[in-house]
Amino acid sequence: MKKLLILVVAMASAMFVACGPSKLEMQEMSSSRDIIIEVRQVLNDSISLMIGNTLYLNSKQVIGDNLFPLLVSTRDPQEIERLTATDVVNTPEDLLKYLRFTSPDMVNFGIVIGETAYNEIGFDENHVVETLKNIFIKVDGGSLILFHEKNGELTSAKKLF
Repeated sequence: MKKLLILVVAMASAMFVACGPSKLEMQEMSSSRDIIIEVRQVLNDSISLMIGNTLYLNSKQVIGDNLFPLLVSTRDPQEIERLTATDVVNTPEDLLKYLRFTSPDMVNFGIVIGETAYNEIGFDENHVVETLKNIFIKVDGGSLILFHEKNGELTSAKKLF
């Protein structure tokens, strides 16, 4: 009887794991996003960086209700180290306008929670995801996928809308 129960549990677990997206499917989902917001700890800096279509959101800036004003510096992917002016984004609407400079027709968004984000004292993933979700839901016809990252690889994907 115990062996049968163990077999049933093992099969159910295998089916559950098999139902999730594969690494390749997660990479395809992330590459189809117009804008990616990567939430991670940025050491020795207090700003966020916009590089290409990715906003590296400093987890220090999302503690509590301190997302705005958001300090963002746009960097060229080939010259990341070259310092540029820092923009101040004051509202959710301003953030959408800022992101439209990179992707004027943006509708597909991704949020990546990097493993280092949890190193920031007071970081609350649920609060950050809900805050960003409430911003991106304002884009008509938009979609949002939440990803988690560990060791530079996507580990999970969940469609939020």
